[in-house]
Amino acid sequence: MSMVTVLSEDAARKIAEPILRKHLQPFGYSGVSVKSEEDFDGDIVLRMTVNVERQVSGRAMVDVVGAIRGALLDQGDERFAFLSYRRPDTDPAVDVRPKPSRLD
Repeated sequence: MSMVTVLSEDAARKIAEPILRKHLQPFGYSGVSVKSEEDFDGDIVLRMTVNVERQVSGRAMVDVVGAIRGALLDQGDERFAFLSYRRPDTDPAVDVRPKPSRLD
């Protein structure tokens, strides 16, 4: 049986920052805050609020989430990271997760 690692919020931020800088610098990346919390299923997840100057492309969003997920798994942390992007002209952070579709 493998041991599950839960990194501190600070350790998760230190892992995420270089990945965010690499993928989001073209969008004016300026920092991230990380918070560990329970999701609607009762699982512990990482909520990352990413500060950017410009709208982030869909491709960059997908790439950065995958890279952060891989880096966390490399350290033994199996939590999912949910990213929200905050631009100076928006407040509060805008959650970029897709909205569930409704079947009417």
